[in-house]
Amino acid sequence: MADIVNLFEVEPGQKIRLYGEATAEVVSNPKDGVWLFVRYLTSPEDPDQVGEEDMVFAQDVLELVSD
Repeated sequence: MADIVNLFEVEPGQKIRLYGEATAEVVSNPKDGVWLFVRYLTSPEDPDQVGEEDMVFAQDVLELVSD
């Protein structure tokens, strides 16, 4: 099982892997530990999401992605 990502420490510009193997760049973090605002970089399950911005819930964040 992967480590839990502490959303309080995630900064704008960081890349994350989401449930469903999507990847996204963090646009902003309200630092509430629950939500992140992201821009989708890849989305195998829904390619139309690529480039779109959305809010993601903490439980959907699988890991930080290094460049």
